[in-house]
Amino acid sequence: MKSTNDSGEGQLRAIQSFLTEHQEAGELDANVLIAQLKRLRDTGLPPASCQNTLEMLFTCLNLLLKAQAGNFVGSRIPLDRALRQQVHTLQNLLDKLAAAYEWLLNSLPEDTPISFLFPPLERITFCLHQHLYVSYLVAASAQQGIWQRLHGAYQRSLRAPLETTDPKRKLTAYREALLLAAGQPASHASRELEFVADYIAGLADRVIFTAEAPADSGAVFWIEPTHDFSLFALSRRAPPPEYHVFYFSCARIAALAQQHLDALNAGSSAHDLRLPALADTPAGQGALRRLIAAWGTPGKRRFPRRRQANHRRAVLCAGLNRFNQLLRQTTRDDNKDFSQWMIINESPDGYALMHLNGTTGHIRIGDVVALQPDSDPGWLVCLVRWAISENPEHIEIGLQIIALDAIPGTLVENASPVLLLPEHAPLRTSSALLATSGSVTGKQCALRLDGNDKVRECRKLTIIEQNGRIELFTFEA
Repeated sequence: MKSTNDSGEGQLRAIQSFLTEHQEAGELDANVLIAQLKRLRDTGLPPASCQNTLEMLFTCLNLLLKAQAGNFVGSRIPLDRALRQQVHTLQNLLDKLAAAYEWLLNSLPEDTPISFLFPPLERITFCLHQHLYVSYLVAASAQQGIWQRLHGAYQRSLRAPLETTDPKRKLTAYREALLLAAGQPASHASRELEFVADYIAGLADRVIFTAEAPADSGAVFWIEPTHDFSLFALSRRAPPPEYHVFYFSCARIAALAQQHLDALNAGSSAHDLRLPALADTPAGQGALRRLIAAWGTPGKRRFPRRRQANHRRAVLCAGLNRFNQLLRQTTRDDNKDFSQWMIINESPDGYALMHLNGTTGHIRIGDVVALQPDSDPGWLVCLVRWAISENPEHIEIGLQIIALDAIPGTLVENASPVLLLPEHAPLRTSSALLATSGSVTGKQCALRLDGNDKVRECRKLTIIEQNGRIELFTFEA
């Protein structure tokens, strides 16, 4: 009669054979891998005997991530049910594989050398970081407990000095997760976020943790590892005295990003600078600008937000082309491009809205929208700064007001729609032009405004906002 251990070893070999066959056939599926993880735990073998099989599962996970992550880039908000289910299953796999490595780590004796702890710690931080990254891609909130587990893995690594020159002892994925969180991922569209994640991968080893706040406090962030949140900018909030925190500075990283942006503006290519290809586009350069601001000068909110208790409503129309057409209409006829929203809170320069009804498929982070709150006869010009969608029936967005009115127009060169935004202090102290990203290719452009037959020659001066959807810049005649 075979022993229980022999039975477990047989099941282990069967799992390994199954994974090898499916990997070679390219038939990897998140649900299948989850089932194999459960099968592995059910063998009853000690965790140390399962480590090689966990590594095979981790290899399969990496292949699956590469195959599926692209499905979430460019997806509409909110996700349709099929894609949301795919996201849920993939994150479930990431969570369970991280838990399996935690199971392995917790089984090791207290006197285990630190060199044996780092491989499972690296796997844990990688899985949890990817769990967060997928949430950012689909504009969802982080699952409860993920950040606390990430911080816990780093704390576990402190059994020996971590700040060494050996890149294998940096817990790179943990540092990447922190840099991504500090870069305000909700402010990036999914394609820009993919670029940001690739860009950060080359910077993570520059993150140095300290017990005391560095002198350059404007770019300093702090972490409280026993709490389930990512980090805070020191310039926005100082840690309470009872917290046991550690710090890191993004000053050097922000300066490097500025050097890259300056080089791109001077004519260097992404290939020359060894940057992701999107750096050659307005979307990539706009993402770099936002990273520089988020890392280097994470300032406080300009105005306090006031929560709305009276359930004010607002009408929204998304997209520069639709906005341009809307301003040309003499009457506002409700149509499929309009959607209804509830104002959650507001300040002099923005709103947070919750969707009530109407289409949301045109809404993209970074795009321009026309907003008409209740009792307001005009249309506000706003940019979508962030979006959160927890399920297919729910979406919230944050808007920044960039103008109180606009004059529609057209670029002479390519008939692309533009909006002339008049000066309105304190929102903006000079006029600006809002155009589709990439439509103004040089330093000069010619436009024709509605109601005026004259062609207006303009020279681009300072870029205020730039992303994959729009460009906003000051100009001179």
